[in-house]
Amino acid sequence: MTYQRSKNLASTEEISARLDDPNLVILDCTSTVLPAGPSKGFTVADGREAFEAGHIPGAQFVDLERDLSTPSDHLLFTLPSAEQFGNALNRLGVGAESHVILYSTGQPGWAARVWLMLRAFGFENAAVLNGGWKAWTNAGLPVETGAAKRRPEASKPFGWTYRPGFFVSSEEVVARADGEALVNALGPDAFRGDAPIAYGRPGRIPGSVNIPTFSLVDPETGLYLSQQQIEKIFADAGVKPDAPLIAYCGAGVAASNVVFARTLSGSDARSVVYDGSLLDWSSDPDRPLVTG
Repeated sequence: MTYQRSKNLASTEEISARLDDPNLVILDCTSTVLPAGPSKGFTVADGREAFEAGHIPGAQFVDLERDLSTPSDHLLFTLPSAEQFGNALNRLGVGAESHVILYSTGQPGWAARVWLMLRAFGFENAAVLNGGWKAWTNAGLPVETGAAKRRPEASKPFGWTYRPGFFVSSEEVVARADGEALVNALGPDAFRGDAPIAYGRPGRIPGSVNIPTFSLVDPETGLYLSQQQIEKIFADAGVKPDAPLIAYCGAGVAASNVVFARTLSGSDARSVVYDGSLLDWSSDPDRPLVTG
């Protein structure tokens, strides 16, 4: 299966043949969001235990909330500073000559979120493993257990610098809502506002269309759909190939997968993630939400 932006997607065959490459840095980006009660929002489970039960040989574990986010009272996965992000990636052995492969278990949004963050901080040589952990184990490839083997810091450091144009704030969503496609990446029940768990207040931002993150991958294999299938999903939702797009979800993870899939489709249109997503939007009672 080919894509116009195929450099952003890696196959299990490609990675298994390169496990001894010293410049290859594999990151397991898996996290799990758990409801903490109606008045307490959500908590993020540490995925380290699952990582140590089995991971791709040589992989490092990265905790999106604890390693790559700025702490916030009511938000999750808030973008960190370039210094914080760079320090974390340096500790994981990522440098100027690295080729970074990102994967996750379950939904691919975790890997896509880190892929988008790397781009936002200037690093382009990164790809998501197609099918993630599921594809790796389905192929019967080697599995390593235990804690990650520490990698040395890269001999050639990378200059981490934040670049605007990948994530936007609520103010930018309001300012641009009339001229850009607004895509909700949650499931149809959450889009309608009748999901059992809501991110603050139920509903969607007015004018939104729905492209659920899970609709972009094969439910059996976890592999991304073909470029033509992805293009059709966006077209059926009313998103034109040349239309700028703002994607959002509950906390900015599933939305990152929508932006990643649109990149695979070959679209050159501006596609960004509303960083705070519904956790941020719904915190202001003056911001409207639509249900039904």
